[in-house]
Amino acid sequence: MADKQALKLLRDEDVQGFNKWVKLRRKKGKRSIDLDDQNLSGLRLRGVDLGWAHLNGANLRGTDLEGANLEHARFRQADLRKASLRAATLAQADLSRARCKGAIFKKANLKGAKGI
Repeated sequence: MADKQALKLLRDEDVQGFNKWVKLRRKKGKRSIDLDDQNLSGLRLRGVDLGWAHLNGANLRGTDLEGANLEHARFRQADLRKASLRAATLAQADLSRARCKGAIFKKANLKGAKGI
């Protein structure tokens, strides 16, 4: 089940607030965030820290994730069509069966990423 506070911060495009929330959560030993099947399409989330996030089946179509930390994130069956992942870190991310047509991966770190 998705965290309501995390969803609100993301949908409000409050990247700075979301990243602070993530940092506090990690200090408490909680690494992953459940965002499976959520609609985050078309949002401007440049520099967001979604490392270790579960985004399986999520709609990220047209989302601006430029410079985002997506390390170890799970995007299985996610919709990333026309998303900007320019200069994002996707090291060890799982993109198995993700729809990536038209996604921009220019200068992205894809080391160890699966399914791309």
